[in-house]
Parts: sequence; C-alpha cells; structure tokens
Amino acid sequence: MIDMIDAAYAIALNTFKEAVRDRILAVFFLFAILMMASSTILSWLTVGSELKIVTDVGLAAEAFFATLIAIFVGINLVYKEVEMRTIYAVLAKPVPRWLFIVGKYLGLMAVLIVAITLMSIFYLGLVWWKGGVLPLHLVGALMLSVFEVSIVTAVAIVFSSFAPPIEAAILTAGVWAVGHLTWGLTGLIERIPSATAGTVIGLIYYLLPDLETFNIRAQVVHDLPVVASYYLNAFVYTAAYTAAMLTLAVLIFRQRDLK
Repeated sequence: MIDMIDAAYAIALNTFKEAVRDRILAVFFLFAILMMASSTILSWLTVGSELKIVTDVGLAAEAFFATLIAIFVGINLVYKEVEMRTIYAVLAKPVPRWLFIVGKYLGLMAVLIVAITLMSIFYLGLVWWKGGVLPLHLVGALMLSVFEVSIVTAVAIVFSSFAPPIEAAILTAGVWAVGHLTWGLTGLIERIPSATAGTVIGLIYYLLPDLETFNIRAQVVHDLPVVASYYLNAFVYTAAYTAAMLTLAVLIFRQRDLK
C-alpha cells in the first residue's frame, strides 16, 4: 500500500513539474489576470454597479481560463508519455496502469488548484479594492470552479487515453460546451415528436456532465443566498462523475497496445 502511495506521489509530482514548465499554462494564466484587470476599465464604461461587473467578469474569466488549462494541458498527459516513450520507464516498474492514470490526474489537479488559488487571490483583491465585502458564497463560487475543472480534467484524460491532442481537445471542449447547455436538452426532448430521438437525447443528457451546476455567478453578483447543501450536492456529483470518468480512462488505457 505504501509503495502504491509513493508511486502515485512520484507520478503526480512529475506531472506537476512538467505542467508548470508548459508555456501554455503561463499564457493562459497571464490572459486570465489581464481579463480580470480589464474588468475594472469595463466597469467605468458600463452603466451599473462597478462591483457587480468586476465580480461577474472576474468569476467568468477565472472559470474559463481554468477550463482552458485543464483541456490543453490534460489532453497531453497520456498521449505525450506514449509518443515520447517515457511511459515504458514507468510501467517497467511494478506500477499498474490505473495508478499511472490516477497519478497523472492528481498532478494536473495540483497545478489547477495552484493556478485557481493565485487567480483567486488577484480576483478577491480586485473585489476588495472595489469595496466588496467578500461574501461567503463568493468563495463558494471559486470552490465550484475547482469542482468544474475536476470533471473537465477527468474528461480530458479519457480522450487523451486514446486520441491525439487535437481530436482530444475538440472532444473535451465539445463536452464542456454542451455540459453548460444540458438544461436545454430537457426542453428539446419535450418538443421532439420522435420517441427514439427523445430517448437518444435523454441518454446524452444523463451521460454528459451538468457543468451549469457549478455556475452561481448570478447569485454572487446579485447577492442571493446559496444554501450549504448546494455545495455538498455539487461535491458529491463531482466526486461521482470524476470517478466514473477516471474508471473509463483506465479501462481504455488498459486495452492499448504500448509495444
């Protein structure tokens, strides 16, 4: 058991170091900071509360760029190891393939948590500068961003386990986009006369992640209450969906011929 933990830690640490050195991480992080900073200028040019605009744009920028980092770094996690043949050195040791996938996931999540934390510090500083009182559900919104990228990262690893980076990026981005539109699928089912089509759409609805669950920007901007059970349900949903995606990634990766 201790050897398994040590192996997972070593893979995660190596993944963290590789991801931190990736230039695309620095580019996305810089753009996120610039967009957050530009929200102060936008607030001067827009009719309405400056604080609300800074809050809304800041949360949107953080969630968007954290997702981009999860996608464009996550799609290379497995594929690059296989292409560069560095995976053979890892699997030559008594390291099962499922542990390799889990270690990669944990390493990227560590990078994302660090990136989100740094962006959050800058963002919360802007809100404080604009006179915000930093309500509890503002911190909750940032926590939900971590939940969302947890799922997106797991999805990226699934596609990375069998597809080249470009295809994996398109597929992951597609899941992310549709995941924010799943609310429209229920209405579509009611309007489609074909029972077969309705069944297919319903299956898609239940298979795709409901990422809009993690979007509470409207509540934060308008200072609406969010009950504690909402965060608990979001956490349970994240844990269950992430576990399912990682299990799928492991099953796919086990079938790959790496010789």
